[in-house]
Amino acid sequence: MTESAGNHKPRQFHRFIGVHLGGGRGKTTAVARLECEQGQLRLAEARVRKGHRGGGEGSHDESAYALFRDDVLVAYLKKWHDEGTVVAMNAPLTLPPCIRCQLACPGIDNCDVPVVRWMKEYAHTLDPRKGKSDPGKPLVTPYTQRAVDLVFAHHGLKPRESLGQGMGPLSARAAYLRRALSPALRLHENLIEVHPPATIIRLFGTDAERGIRLGETESIWERRKQVLKQLPGDLDYVWPETVVRSPHVFGSVICAWTAALWARQGWRAPATTHQGDAVEEALDAFGDLWIEDGWIWAPPPKHA
Repeated sequence: MTESAGNHKPRQFHRFIGVHLGGGRGKTTAVARLECEQGQLRLAEARVRKGHRGGGEGSHDESAYALFRDDVLVAYLKKWHDEGTVVAMNAPLTLPPCIRCQLACPGIDNCDVPVVRWMKEYAHTLDPRKGKSDPGKPLVTPYTQRAVDLVFAHHGLKPRESLGQGMGPLSARAAYLRRALSPALRLHENLIEVHPPATIIRLFGTDAERGIRLGETESIWERRKQVLKQLPGDLDYVWPETVVRSPHVFGSVICAWTAALWARQGWRAPATTHQGDAVEEALDAFGDLWIEDGWIWAPPPKHA
């Protein structure tokens, strides 16, 4: 399976908001807003709090310097939302199947829920764990993982388990925000889940993704600048240091840019390449399970 842009009709959006979601009480949530003006994308703001100096439009007019905790973030998204706005968030927007399930539980081995059945059947194909020191370790735990986690792991796109180590509070916050912003924001329509590492890997390769995280601090900043320069659109703004010096702000910009690609290229449902091997059989069987189980939108492979 690959996520294919194909010849799909572009989605008509003019504003793209990226949310790098951090803890509800901390300083790690950042937002970025891209505006489409006369066909050109412009980065209007990118910041970790209201009134963030150098964060873009209106930063000097903000009377409050509040962090993007729940009430502030919800108010911000409601302020900028209209029918032409899409929000991209880098946090799980659906919970693992066992957590969502309302049925009497027969145990994972006996579970007949379609997505759990798929995970059990194809886990060895997608994630053989060759050379692992603990061969008895279960390949899937549907109370911490979603199917998309397995798919992204197979493609080398650095997924995070939806309720894996350290992810519980973030997933819970994302679930709350999705409810608080409903029905204005609707999953797969104008609210999408993204993952900045996957976007960077697909656009620039694994070395580029590693380079914006590891190394000397100033080298990391410079490599982030180079990534921004390679993104189409008017992103050569006058306040790049605000973006590249904060991994949270930088992540929010990549989220917003992913949303712009998703809309402009008209990405649709994951599509199989029908190559006939065991992996393609597994991915083809995934079918429409992603609609309920959740999907992380990333650029299609270059060969797609």
